[in-house]
This record gives sequence, C-alpha cells and structure tokens, in this order.
Amino acid sequence: MHDLRISFLGTPLVEFQGRPLEVDTRKATAMLAYLAVTGHPQSREVVAALLWPEFDIDRSRAALRRTLSTLRSALGDRFVAADRTSIALDLQGAWFDLAEFRRTAALPSAGSAALGRAVDLHRGDLLAGFAIRSSAAFDDWQQLAGEAIRQERAAALDRLVDALAAEGRNDEAVARAEQRLALDPLHEPAHRRLIERYAAAGRRADALQQYRRCVRVLDRELGVRPLAETTELYNAVNEGRTPAAAEMPVAVAAPAQPLVGRADQWRRLMELHTAIAAEGRLAVIEGESGVGKTRLADEVVAALAERGAAVVTARASEGERALPYGMLAQLLRAAVERIDGDLPAHCAGEAARLLPELGPAPDTSLEDPGARLRFLEAACQAIALACGGPSPGVVMVDDLHWSDPASLDALGYLARRLQGRRLLILATRRTDEPDPGHACARLAQAGERIALARLTRDDVAELARSQGLGPEDAEALYAESEGLPLFLAELVAAGRSEGAPAGIRDAVEGRLDAVSETAGQVLTAAAVIGRTFDVDTVRATSGRSPEEVVAALEELCARGLIVERGAAYDFGHERVRAAVDERAGLARRRLLNGRVADALAVRHGPPALLARHLQLAGRETEAAEAHAASGDRARSLSAGAEAVDHYASALALGHPDPARLHEAMGDVHTLRGDYAAALAAYDAAAAHAGPERLGGIEHKLAAVHERRGEWEPAERHLRDALALGAPAARVQADRGLVAWRRGDPEALDLSREALRLAERDGDDEAAARAHNILGLLGEPGHFERSLELAARLPDPSIRIAALNNLARARAAEGRLDPAAELVREALGLVAAQGDRHREAALRNNLADTLHRAGREDEAMEELKRAVAIFAEVGGHEEEPRPGVWRLVEW
Repeated sequence: MHDLRISFLGTPLVEFQGRPLEVDTRKATAMLAYLAVTGHPQSREVVAALLWPEFDIDRSRAALRRTLSTLRSALGDRFVAADRTSIALDLQGAWFDLAEFRRTAALPSAGSAALGRAVDLHRGDLLAGFAIRSSAAFDDWQQLAGEAIRQERAAALDRLVDALAAEGRNDEAVARAEQRLALDPLHEPAHRRLIERYAAAGRRADALQQYRRCVRVLDRELGVRPLAETTELYNAVNEGRTPAAAEMPVAVAAPAQPLVGRADQWRRLMELHTAIAAEGRLAVIEGESGVGKTRLADEVVAALAERGAAVVTARASEGERALPYGMLAQLLRAAVERIDGDLPAHCAGEAARLLPELGPAPDTSLEDPGARLRFLEAACQAIALACGGPSPGVVMVDDLHWSDPASLDALGYLARRLQGRRLLILATRRTDEPDPGHACARLAQAGERIALARLTRDDVAELARSQGLGPEDAEALYAESEGLPLFLAELVAAGRSEGAPAGIRDAVEGRLDAVSETAGQVLTAAAVIGRTFDVDTVRATSGRSPEEVVAALEELCARGLIVERGAAYDFGHERVRAAVDERAGLARRRLLNGRVADALAVRHGPPALLARHLQLAGRETEAAEAHAASGDRARSLSAGAEAVDHYASALALGHPDPARLHEAMGDVHTLRGDYAAALAAYDAAAAHAGPERLGGIEHKLAAVHERRGEWEPAERHLRDALALGAPAARVQADRGLVAWRRGDPEALDLSREALRLAERDGDDEAAARAHNILGLLGEPGHFERSLELAARLPDPSIRIAALNNLARARAAEGRLDPAAELVREALGLVAAQGDRHREAALRNNLADTLHRAGREDEAMEELKRAVAIFAEVGGHEEEPRPGVWRLVEW
C-alpha cells in the first residue's frame, strides 16, 4: 500500500491514505501536477509566474505561500520539500502512474504483458478535463507536456503491437494498433501497421477498408495522397502477395559554390569590424533581389564568428510585416539563448513583453510615461550583453526591407546608441522593394552602405571554372543569368546534374522534382508557414510523424532547398519558397494555412500571424477577431501603423463591432497627426455606434478640430458630446480650452465650472484638465496641482500638457534652465506616447527657451526637428492648416 497515489494520465485522481486529497483550491492540484510531471525542483518564481500570471511579484509569491501551505497540510507535511528559493516533490514511498509507465516503457526487455499493463495506465490525456483560470502559461505547459506523453504512449503501443505480432496474437495486435492510430489519425505508419495486422489476422476486407480510411483522412486533413509505400502495401494485400521493401531516398549535398566578385565588399566589412573600439558601427548591404546580399553577410558573419565574435541574428519575413516587434523578438530570443540565464532582471521583465517564456511582463502599456524608452533600452542592453566578449559582437538582420515598422524603430534606436557598445550591426536590404516612408533608406544612411551589383562576365567565368565547366558553358551561364547570383546558383546546380546549364525556371523545378514524396509534403507545409519555420509547427502542419519530419528536413537541407539556423529552418531564398507555394494549389494552401492557424492558436502564438493564416485559410470570422486582437496588441506596443492595418483588415472581414475598431483607428491617427483620417474614422465610428458611445466619440471629434485650430467645429462637437451624455466635467474643461484659444471671456467660467464638477464627481482626470486650463488663464499655481493629479492617471497626455505649460511660465519668469528641464521631461513622455503634433510643439518651445538662454546651436537643432514634424502633421490633407503650427500651449 502507498500513502500517496497520484493518477494524472486522464482525469486527475489523488488519494492520500486511502481517501481523495482534500484541498480548497485547484491551484494546489496544478502545483502538485507541475512538480510531479516535471520531476525535479522548481524555483518559487517560476511556479508563481506559472500559476498566478495576473498578479505582481509580491502578490504571486504570497499566493504561492498560501497554496503551498494548503498542499503540505493536506499531505500531512510529507512529500513536499521547500526552501526559500525552490519547491520539490519527493515521491519516495508514493505511487505515480506516469512514473510507473515510464519505468516499464524504458525497459528494452519489456514483453507484451508488461507493455500492456503500462499503456493501460493511460486513462486519457494528461490531466484530462482539468484547467485553471487566468493562466495561459499553465495551459501551454499542460498542452506541451501532454503531447510529449502522447508520443511516449504511442511509441509504447508500437512496441506492444510488434511484440503481440511476434507472438502470433494477431487479434490483440489489431486492437492495440487501433488504439495507436486513435492517438494520431494522420500518422501514416500507424495506418500501415494496422493494415498489416488486419491482413495477418486474415481480415483482408478490413485491411482494404483501412487503406480507404487512410486515403480519406489524408485528403481531408492534409490534401495529400498516401505515400507510395502505403499504396504498395494496399496493392500487395489486394493481390495476396508480400509488399516490396520501400527504398529510402538518398540526398547528396551539393558542393558549395565559391563567393566571387565580392572581394572589395568583403574586405570593407572586415575592416569595419576590426576598427571598432569604443563605438560600434552600422553597415547595410544593399542591392536588388537575388544579388547575393545574404550570402555575403553569412560569409562575413561566419568569418567573424571564427575570430571569436559573438553573434545574434534575425531574419525578417514578408508574411510578418504586420507583427509588431517581430524582428526585434527574434533578436531578443537569440540573445537570451546566448546569455543562457544571465539576463538582468529588468531586461528579462521588459523582454517578456515579446517573449512570454521569460515570465510575467510588466503590467504597464508601452504608452505609459517612459515605458517605451525603458523597453527599448532594456532590449538594447540584452542584445549588447549577448554580444559581449573580447572581440566586437555582431548583430545580423537579414531582409531588413520586410521588417515591421516598430522593429525598424528599435533597430534605429540601437544604431543611435552605439557609443560604448562594441557592436557591428550588419543588415541586408533589397533596393527593389517598396520602402514606405523611406524608413530602411534612412536607417542605411545612418551607417555605411555596401552596394552590390551583378557579377561581371569575368566573375561568372571564374565561378564556372571552379565548378568544372568550360568557356562555352560560362558564356551560356552569363547570358541566361545576366550576372544575377541567385540565378547562377540554380543554373550551376542544374548544369552539374544535367551536363549543361538549363533555364532558370527549369533549374528550380528540377531541384523540387528531385525530393522524395514525404520531403515534398514537409516542404509544402514549410512554404505555407513562411520563410522561417520551426520543427514543431511544420510537423503539426504537415501531419507527418516526428521521425518523417526529421528525415525530410535532413534531405531538404542536403539538397540546399532549406537552411538550418539554430533551432529553426528557413528557405535559402524567398523565390524558392514562392515556387513551392505555387505548386501546392489554392485548395491545399487554404487547408494547410488552417492547420498552421490551429497550431498557433494552441500555442498562443502572435495574433498577427494567427490572423494572417486564418485569413488565407478562408476562415474570415475568426480572422477578423484575430486582426482586432492584433491591432490592440500593436497599440499596446506603440506600433501605430501596424495597429491601423490590423483594424482595417478586421473591418474588411466583417468584424462584429465596427464602432470600436473605427474609434481605435481614430485614436491612432490622432496621435500620428493624420487628422483627416482621424475625423473620417470617428465619423465612421459614430455611424456604427450605439447611443451609449456617441458622447465619447463626439468629444474625440472636438479634440481633433481643436488640434487643427478649428474652434467653431470644436465647440459644436463639445456641445453635442455634452447633450449625448459625455462626462460633463471633462467636456466643460475642454470647452474652457477652446474658449481660451478663441479669446472668449467665457473660458474662465467654463473652467471653474469644470473644476467644480470634477471635484464633486471625484474625477481626477477632469480636475487635472481644469487646473491646467486655469493655469493658462493666468494662475500658474494651477499647473502644479494639475501635475499632482496627472501623476495618478494612466494616460500621460495631461501631465505632458501641464509640464509644457509650466515650462512656458517658468521661461516667462526668466528661469530658463528649469523651463528646459520641464520640456525635456515632457518630451520623454510624448515620445513614448507617439503624439507627433505635441512633440513638434514641445521641440518648438524648447528651441525658444534654448535661444533665450544663448544656446543657439542646440536651439537650431530643436527648431529643425520641430519644423520637420509640423510639416508631417496633417500632411495627407489637401490644404495646410495654420492652426496646426500655432499649437504651443494646450
């Protein structure tokens, strides 16, 4: 007898001293399960973050202490060991079904009886039917651990079927083979094993019917036919003969082609790295598609790594442009893997905004005061730390032209802060791709641009000679490729196998035709996922077994169609991926996109990627919800451009709440200074909104007109907002602001009325607004009070306004240095918020203050920045609006 019996293979059952374990919270059972299944001590921080992700550190630790006390008490102060840093489960003297299963399954000599008892311990999936609220992290762990245990069970069933077959117990083998197939109906080897057992048991009709089931499920779920070996087995059973043994394809790795025609660029990049002392450098390799940018970068990075340089890499993908900070997340993940647990706590916390596996992220939005700057600085520190060492480190970003705007901003932030950081930032970008806002070009101008042209006739001749091709072949290569390295690589590979250069399309198609059927299915699934993919996602998408996927990836790497990069893989070039994708056909692509989406949903993958694959799968209702969630996620990361794109996509797909999305788009457009678009979005929101929302939308319309210097429309919308039930104190405060801007003496009465209403209602935001406007009306003491109240508010807008207006008051008193510091503080807040118009106003005011202080060079620099931003604000409108340029107080 065992005092403690734990059964987690199915519905959780825990008995202590013959009775069900009594605990007053599901979190205690979850803690017991996590410790039992992982089988080793866990840190308190990890367990707390896993079970109470919604709490801050102090609250989660307190909850952990209470739950741990409950669990220990229920177990008679036995089995659970804990100290100040860790918790462990001591199962000495206890019985645990998973441990018992693994003990038996691990024995190579286990016979059919022992294996039968072991697999029968599985009453269902791990913790079947069990879940805890508010912890996606625990759900993820349960799903991943459960999948691993299913694989262990499947392997044990395979062994059991083979053991029973060897003993001639074919009917029992059939039953166990059916159990095995039920675990994964897409596992084609399991279908074959069951067909074989039916045939051995003399059940020919069942064997043939099983093949037809296999055909149906593979067609329905994957859009593919069975492999040749499965069809051969069917034919053999049908004809009453033994099937021929399947031949495994052998892929021969193509010899590497030398890097020709790039000696000068290679030398310059190596010189840049060697010259790094106290300040890092940025270099961008530029050229048209297929000109060899990535090849040159990879060769340089490999050489620098041999010198001892630490390297972190990321590759942007065309399909992930709408994923906020997608490229930065790759760099951070590579940095974290390289640092291997030594990431400072503040860096880990900020990085967790993009990498949930690091634990709980700060519960603040990046729109909060200073949050975005702290986030960017922490990310840069993490990357720099990972690249530390005796030799300058390397940050490699491939396909910069496909990076999302937020990541481009982050990379620019790092590039401007290379003083004291011994880093070479090396990026590649296509010059024949669209560059919205010239963002990539501006980043390249901040460093050294390494331009790549097509190879010359002499370069091609050198390459041809290195591959054993003659002068005539070299001339044909040059004529067909026109010196583009991508085409040359394909043509040379084709020439090696066929004896002469083929056409470019034929060369690519020939390489794809050469792969085995299984590898082709895996390659198609990978192409649907995107340029870069991981093993787990491609396995879930392709439906092939882990063993088949691994073998296929090895074959595809050997053929040069994909490249292994750390824990992931990617296509050697986007054109190869596109060619594979085109071969699949629309119906199969839709089906596979749906499988990618399902895999991402299970793993709580980025909503932007989920939205993209759902849309490509034709699941428009789900895609609309995912796009809306992606927009919200982008807003929380201050990625306005991506947010607008996602909201627009959600609307186009028929999202059920268009009013909310239009209003959110209006908010983003307002911060970006695109006022015409903001007004259009708010008008659309009002057209779709219910009565309860109209007052708030009218208030926002008024705010846009006020920013544009249009006092009459602003006042009209404010009166409408008041009539429609918007908070009276806030509306009256803004009416006071508009009246002051118009020179209306009613401004003082409106502002005092707003303050009275705000204090009556306990509305700190309205009171802060009212105090700010009263300060503008000649009572500077109100600015300090506005600042005090604004410090309690999540929205930094009022604090920014009060800091700006107080700074102008200090400057008027001749206190220029304190005034400049106040404006700089406000600039830090507004930069994180992304309000372009108010940033321009602040820089204009700072320029005035610096000019009065005699600091002319600094003043001129700030004035240039202000003018540039003012010119952007409202830039989409047909006529400039002078009111935009007069915003210096608000």
